[in-house]
Parts: sequence; structure tokens; C-alpha cells
Amino acid sequence: MVDTNLGRIERIKRALAGQPVDRPPISFWAHNFALENSPSDLAGETVRQFRLYDWDFIKVQSRGSCFAEGWGNQYIRSTERAVQPKLKAWPIHTSSDLNKIRPIDPEEGALGEQLVALRAIRKEVGPEVPIMLTIFAPAMILSYLVGESPARMLELIRSHTVEAETTLATICDTCKDYARACLRYGADGIFLAIKACSSNQMTREEYAHFGLPYDRPILDAAKEGWLNMLHLCGPSLYFDVVESLPSQLLNFTLEAGNPSLSVAQAKANRCVIGGVSAKPRIRNMTPEQVTAEVKAAILDTGGIRMMIGPGCSVSPDTPEVNLHTARDAVERWRN
Repeated sequence: MVDTNLGRIERIKRALAGQPVDRPPISFWAHNFALENSPSDLAGETVRQFRLYDWDFIKVQSRGSCFAEGWGNQYIRSTERAVQPKLKAWPIHTSSDLNKIRPIDPEEGALGEQLVALRAIRKEVGPEVPIMLTIFAPAMILSYLVGESPARMLELIRSHTVEAETTLATICDTCKDYARACLRYGADGIFLAIKACSSNQMTREEYAHFGLPYDRPILDAAKEGWLNMLHLCGPSLYFDVVESLPSQLLNFTLEAGNPSLSVAQAKANRCVIGGVSAKPRIRNMTPEQVTAEVKAAILDTGGIRMMIGPGCSVSPDTPEVNLHTARDAVERWRN
């Protein structure tokens, strides 16, 4: 008989190990673009959302632009919850600009602000709430440094391979230092977001050359964390890459060309989290549709070695009722 009132950490550790749980753990994450521009606002909004929905863990939705700001990206910051900041300047315009990218201190500047927010969140919620902090993969960051143009980024790495490799290695080194800092500042793990392993981003060969060698070291740097999540973003994923990307938890969208949760669970040999539609679809779903997706995910996996969550972040203006409905749906499923 499973304890019907497991604590958050015990529930999650049981799910990671494939042991019976009282109910599947659940958490969702969304930006509030108006309240992510300072550590205090980000911390306050993160804790507010956590308490509003009573999630099992916190995935801090760091300011998305923070991963490029330290290398020169400049933004007009948003004052509206669902409106993204507007890019106004970026550092890489020609291939020669690749040589301008140098290592940065992850405890200073925009990245340092996320660590300050993390420490404040940990202080507020205490030690019994698992927390992870986001890190973008180096190729994803590089795409922002050329003006948020994946096509321009691909053009550069294809035509100036040596320079691109040096730049990606520099970004990777900073991300490794940041991953270690996340653990020091109170995170239980990191959330590594990777876009390049989708066929609509890079070819399989390009990801093997310009993605994987710079993504794996970040997860290695966070290996002391007990709750690292690998997020593969997009449709038609090169799913075999999970064999080379160690993590306790795997997250992806149930889009065309991607496996089901149960198939992914078996292929990756790890706990999966997902099942519920992410942005922008969840914003317009009915509560009944949300409930149906939660139930389908639990039926697919038997509720074992799985967690309920979105396949990616949810729209900032998602109706609260949809998130409460997802939380209620797992509460009604109990062994």
C-alpha cells in the first residue's frame, strides 16, 4: 500500500525510480514577461504561481533573454504579462564577430540575476520543494546572438565551421560554470533546453557536430543534481540523442514525429514528464480537454515513472482554470 500523503521529494524520487506513487507528480511553467526583469519580481512571481497551483516542484522560468544579454544582446523589456521583450541589438552580424564572444562570469550580470532570484525562491519555499533552473543549449544561445535567426546561425556554422566551434565551446564553458552555480545557489538540478535536435532546426549530422558535443558537458557539470531535466524542443526529434544526454527526467512535446510517453520512457530508460499541450494550444483548450490529456498520459504509462506537465512552457495568459484542472486531475488519480 502506497502512503496516500507523500511529501513532494519522496513522491518525485519514487517516480524517478519507477516505484508506485500516491499520484503522479505535476508541475507547469510559464513566463510572466512583465515580472522577470528583476530578481525580486521573478522570485515573487515564481513563488506566487507555485503556491497558487500547489505544484510538486518549481521550474524557474528564467528571463529568456538572460542567456544572450551577457554577450551583448539588448532588449526593450516588456511591461505586459504575455508580450515578449523586443530585441533591439545583437553582437554577431558577420563571421568575424564570432571571435568577439568571450567567457563571462555566470554569477554576474543577467545570469547572476537569475541566481539571486533562485536563492530568494529557495529561502521562501524552504528545503522541501524541489527547484530547477533553466539553461539554454549553446546552439540555441548562438541563434539569439545573430539576431534570433536560426537560418543565419546555420549559415555561419556551415560556412565558418572552425570559428563557430570556438564560439560554441566558449558559450558551453560559461553554461557549465552556470550549471555548477545553480546547484550552489540552491537548485536541485537544471532544466537544459535543446532545440537543435529537431529536423526543423539542424540535420542529424549537424546536431552531432554542432549540438551534442556542447550540450552533453552541461549535463555533466550538473551531475551532482538529483533532478536534472532534459527538454527536447520541437517536432521530429532525433530521439536517439537521449542515449548521450544523461538526466533523471525527460520532457518533450507529443508532436508529429515524436514518440509517445511510454515509448520514450522505454527508449530513454528514464522518467518522463509531459502529456499536456503547451503554448499556444493550452490557452484555448477547455478544462475537459486538459483533463482528457492528463488521463491519456497516465493511461499510456500506467502512472509509473512519469510526471504530468506541459511539453514545453505554457502561454503566459493561459486561463487559471486550465492549470487548476490539470492539478485536480492528478489528485483524482490515486493508487
